[in-house]
Amino acid sequence: MEYRRTSVAFTVVSALLVMGLAVPVLAEEPAKLPTIDVIGSTAEALDFVPGSGQVITREELETFKPLSSQDALRRVPGVNIVETEGYGFHPRIGVRGLNPDMSRKVLLLEDGAPIALGPYTDPSSYYSPPIERMERVEVLKGSGSLRYGPSTIGGAINYVTKNPPYEPGGSVTLTGGNRGYRSVLAEYGGTWDNAMGSISYLRKEGDGARQNNEFRVDDVVVKGGFGIGHNQFVGAKITYYDRESQNTYLGLTQREFEETPRMNRAANDRMEVKRYSVDLNHEIHLTPNLTWSNLIYFNNAVRDWWREGHAFDAATGYNVMQGNTGGRLREWYIMGADSRLELAYDTFGIYNEAEFGVRVHSEEMTNQRIDGVTPTDRSGTIREDDLREAEAVAFFLQNRFHITDRFAVTPGLRVESYRQERTIHRWANARVEESAKTSNTEWVPGIGATYAFHDGAILFGGVHRGFAPPRVADAVSNVGEAVDLNAERSTNYEIGLRGRLPRLTYEITGFRYDFSNQIIQSSESGGAAGNVLTNAGETLNQGFEIGVGVDLLWGFGLDANWTHVATAKLDSTRIIGGIDRKGNRLPYAPKNVANAALTYRQGPVRAAVHYQYVDEQFSDFANTVEGSPNGRTGIIPSYSVWNLSGDYQLTPSIALEASVKNLLDKDYISSRAPEGIFTGTPRLVMAGVRMAF
Repeated sequence: MEYRRTSVAFTVVSALLVMGLAVPVLAEEPAKLPTIDVIGSTAEALDFVPGSGQVITREELETFKPLSSQDALRRVPGVNIVETEGYGFHPRIGVRGLNPDMSRKVLLLEDGAPIALGPYTDPSSYYSPPIERMERVEVLKGSGSLRYGPSTIGGAINYVTKNPPYEPGGSVTLTGGNRGYRSVLAEYGGTWDNAMGSISYLRKEGDGARQNNEFRVDDVVVKGGFGIGHNQFVGAKITYYDRESQNTYLGLTQREFEETPRMNRAANDRMEVKRYSVDLNHEIHLTPNLTWSNLIYFNNAVRDWWREGHAFDAATGYNVMQGNTGGRLREWYIMGADSRLELAYDTFGIYNEAEFGVRVHSEEMTNQRIDGVTPTDRSGTIREDDLREAEAVAFFLQNRFHITDRFAVTPGLRVESYRQERTIHRWANARVEESAKTSNTEWVPGIGATYAFHDGAILFGGVHRGFAPPRVADAVSNVGEAVDLNAERSTNYEIGLRGRLPRLTYEITGFRYDFSNQIIQSSESGGAAGNVLTNAGETLNQGFEIGVGVDLLWGFGLDANWTHVATAKLDSTRIIGGIDRKGNRLPYAPKNVANAALTYRQGPVRAAVHYQYVDEQFSDFANTVEGSPNGRTGIIPSYSVWNLSGDYQLTPSIALEASVKNLLDKDYISSRAPEGIFTGTPRLVMAGVRMAF
């Protein structure tokens, strides 16, 4: 409890100090809300970034009308999305053949602040911000991601929320569809003198992608800020997220999938996620060449998940519900501060851009497992009770040497020092009262370069170290003993070419992820029956990715991406089931992933046809081909899906919108984890109206 009081006090005092010092005065230019960008919003933002990256713009979000944040990421080469509940509430994002299990190998940010419920205690993505409130999405891979951490082996994804408009005004968007889908999004904001602010409210609900899969989401965002003089800006953001859903770990057996692919026996499973957050930003231009940016963030999240017990009946081929329940109750308190200095200077005739940053971070997670005697119990016997804590300090420094106007070299270094502690009060219905601590310091260097050898062609490349800490529950065992579980480490290489021509944008990248130690995910969410992580030793991922955008004239355009992961394998001796699996392909690493979209924009009409393809993939390290009767192992066949979207600007203030997901209503296996077969999102037809005022 002392931690919680300290966290809240820290946030409140910080807010008062910032707001108390920030007395708004009239300035010559309108205010802006400061934020920490991963890439930036300008067309030239990637020109000197020594790694692959992409910005999904607001125009693209409005055109393709993604169902969720993870659905939007299909536009990015290198990204593989695994669906288990259809609406992106638990994003499973894989990058370049890395396991997408709960997005643990990629850093997720919102406006520069980490949004994983526990970046060091448990980075599983049980929360994902609604895509409806986003201005753009930034995706950065390669050595440029060294500026952020932890868990950036697959890169960093930054969701950037909408800024208040310059002219005061708002809009209401009403949407309805089949499978009980309905939503309302209300937004209002504006700029007054040197201050700006906005508020948005989103409510959406529906029957979900399967039987017994209903959900309801409420999301509120309040943003505001003002300028202090002409060189200083202060901003604040408060969010509230509340979701209730019939989410379950239980998939389908092979027989159930063949007979009723949309069924769900876990009618009594329920998850509730509540999350509050406060972000405070401050930016001051100390000189024309020196900028100081600060971010203070705090969030509190509760994730209560009640799941009915079940077992597989080999005689019938069905799952059988057991009539009891288990509650997995977790709560997180996260706070941190991120401070960055950016300096432009000349030395020995070379123009330099330097950035130095420090981040302090602290988190606490309480975890309980409660056993109930009926499937609808929401209380019972405490089976497990433990406290997980983490503290971290990170420093980074990078300097971009502009050797010439066209050639730049950017070395960088990030140092992550963290401590993890677990106190186990009760485990397996027995009193334990044991605790243990682990600590580690990681040096994460990298270097990259860019060379613009033509006005429409930039060559880039780099090498950097990838790093991700183990979860607290894996670093400290269930009996309170430190486990010899190393941090996940890799050496990542990239080389690519990107450019912008009058009717063409493109990026082609070759990559290699050489792991000295990859941690095998053996949790239920990773598809295994156990709940232990182990050091897997050496693994190797390599391949290439291509992304292009073409203006085809007469209002038509083509956007496409293709990722080819030629190699994703265990690269050292690894005994599984008594057999050395060296050379086996890693699970959930399809060899090919492709997306293509034909768009049309002319006058008030905007439309798109989108095609997505995912190659076959293994679901376990043994590379089992035949589907098991319980549905948990076996090959996942390749599949393809067609989507449609469009809108029509009826009047300057009224627009009609429509979209169709999975146009052909195809039943396909998207995952065999956590516990059985999960099918992809069924056909979802939506139509709506947006009214501006």
